[in-house]
Amino acid sequence: MLWIPEFKSLWERDKSKTKAKATKEFAYIYFVADYQSEYNIYGFEKNRAVAEEVFGNVEYKPDESILAAIVKYESFQETLSMQYLKSVRATVHSLMKFYEELRFRSETQNAMDYDPSKVTKAMKDVEDTIEKIEKWEKKVRSEEEDMSIRGGGQLSLFEDANSATWLNKKK
Repeated sequence: MLWIPEFKSLWERDKSKTKAKATKEFAYIYFVADYQSEYNIYGFEKNRAVAEEVFGNVEYKPDESILAAIVKYESFQETLSMQYLKSVRATVHSLMKFYEELRFRSETQNAMDYDPSKVTKAMKDVEDTIEKIEKWEKKVRSEEEDMSIRGGGQLSLFEDANSATWLNKKK
């Protein structure tokens, strides 16, 4: 992986013997970018949660080199299903944030104008959407599980699944 420019630059800029900073940066990249990361449950707060865990600083902001490595890492994983899943997740997190911030303001709304049935209907719609997301997540995971090589190996980052004729689909 260190021959990939986005990752190589991070490794090389850490001049220490232990490469502790580069290792933390790689951990940050993984936890933020990997679609199976345990931190995906945090939604919009994922980057802050990872920053706190890895760097001990919720205010940590990745520099351009780390952002480029995140984009590269994400590109290694993307299938059409994953792109769709990512898009839907972002939309649901936006809706969740909207509901968290929804407040009745007496100075801008008359209590008689407030219709809670609209909010409850929207919440039901989000529930249905979340169920669909869970189905897509299973589909995306099954795509990864289906990709195996005889003898139990897996494709490397640089192998093209479509031209890998030696692949066997798991039954």
